[in-house]
Amino acid sequence: MNKKTKIILSVSAGLMVLVFVLVMALSLSAEPLSTATPDEVPQNTAVETTVTAPIEDGPLTLSFIGDCILGSESGKSRDGNFTYTAETKDHRYFFEKVYDVLSKDDLTFANCEVVLSDRNLEKTPKDYSPAFWFIAPAINADILKLGGVEVAGVVNNHVNDYGDEGYKDTVDALKAQGLYVGENLTPLYFEEKGIKIGVLYCNLWSQYNTYYIEQALETMQDNCDYRIIFFHGGTEAVHEPDNYKIDACRYLAESGLCDLIIGSHPHVLQPMEVVNGVPIVYSLGNFCYSANTYPENRTIIFQAELYKEDGSIRTETNIIPCYVYTGYENNWQPAIVEDEGVKAEIMGMMTAKVEHQTEPSATTEPETEPVTQEEAYAPPAEPDPTEGAQDVWETQVMEY
Repeated sequence: MNKKTKIILSVSAGLMVLVFVLVMALSLSAEPLSTATPDEVPQNTAVETTVTAPIEDGPLTLSFIGDCILGSESGKSRDGNFTYTAETKDHRYFFEKVYDVLSKDDLTFANCEVVLSDRNLEKTPKDYSPAFWFIAPAINADILKLGGVEVAGVVNNHVNDYGDEGYKDTVDALKAQGLYVGENLTPLYFEEKGIKIGVLYCNLWSQYNTYYIEQALETMQDNCDYRIIFFHGGTEAVHEPDNYKIDACRYLAESGLCDLIIGSHPHVLQPMEVVNGVPIVYSLGNFCYSANTYPENRTIIFQAELYKEDGSIRTETNIIPCYVYTGYENNWQPAIVEDEGVKAEIMGMMTAKVEHQTEPSATTEPETEPVTQEEAYAPPAEPDPTEGAQDVWETQVMEY
């Protein structure tokens, strides 16, 4: 018999009865915890959760940046302009103030709006004025690579400034730096952190472009879990998206064929909205942009964080306000905004209500616009346009 047992047995009978009564009274007054509903559990109660993936894996983080013109008009080099700066500075200079963000994501997507070639090429004729032709040495492709960019799209209205040869040289220059190249309506596929994504760079100059976009998206359905559209189109220098662009993007979002839509070309920010669970950013604005000495100095890095949960993918978005340049005039060096007032201004621009404009702005829409949805999204009679934008915004160019 152990010591504890001996002590218990030595207790008097009267004391034992008293203890027994007290214990029974306490037992009857206590409420069993098992009857509490989840809402009644105290806030400081520890709740055990199940983690479906290692924390260190985290979400799949995708970054998107706007128009990057990494050269100058006709390739001119003069003191202080972009071409001269690229000739005289380490190419890490251009993205050094945003590198910390772009190097830590999983993939960064950009729009490369310049011809990259070392050849003496003929300019493509343009039937409007003023017009500009942007070209840079092939080595300038490494500005994107050194800046943390992995994917460069070549779907825009300047990549053909020097014809088919210039276009081919541009693609070759980007690939030589190890970059993936987004060409018109040609899906790119990536698999990171257990998520298969497909990215479609494309033109969106009018509603009837959606026919070709839909066809491409259809081919992507069985090849990836998550589909992204990165389009080029719209009116330059306005902060409200064109009516046709709103209709086209909302139509694509509601189609169920895509999960994220990103836009470029206007050279200024346009707001975002969410339609049918699909985030739509109508314009990212400029990023590393050589075509204007004093461009609008507001841009963003748009991020989508993808979480795979129970067979579906949840998207969380993040907007990082940025400056296009950080000097008195354009020094070709985007940077993260620290000023709270400027941050609030940019967030206000991005969260502005998206609505149709009562006064149509000048766009590249066809003169005869379809009047029914069936006509709007029917196959076009003409081949898919690969151009259509004019250099309206570049009328403010001052560096030449």
